Amino acid sequence: MFKSNLKRTPNIQILPMIDVIFFLLVFFMLFTTFKVSPTGLEINLPTARTVTEQEEDLQVNITIDSNGEVYLDDEKVEMRYLEFEISKYINDSPDALFIIKGDNDVKYESIVKVMDIVRDMGGYRLALAADKESLN
Repeated sequence: MFKSNLKRTPNIQILPMIDVIFFLLVFFMLFTTFKVSPTGLEINLPTARTVTEQEEDLQVNITIDSNGEVYLDDEKVEMRYLEFEISKYINDSPDALFIIKGDNDVKYESIVKVMDIVRDMGGYRLALAADKESLN
């Protein structure tokens, strides 16, 4: 019956927009700070002139990073569980090749400890990984 002569101004809800923007900001901040190398783990291998490529059917990579953390095929494993995990590989394939990739900054003691665990579990084929030294 009665019509209002006042026009309603459009009302923009800003709070949901702020929530979405904040979520996007946090998402990009988190996922752009993760440093991932194409091979998985970021380690600096020592260099050697006599490096040869190992071509095997079953290679098990054991990586020790600069902090002494151990990774078995790119999965983090605590040192106390390493024996169990390695024994599973040896039960499946007794002649598996275990390649130990130790960072330049890793303690020699850690590499020897991992080698000792592999040998205790019955692994007799070990290799130490290194990058090929460039001839300059």
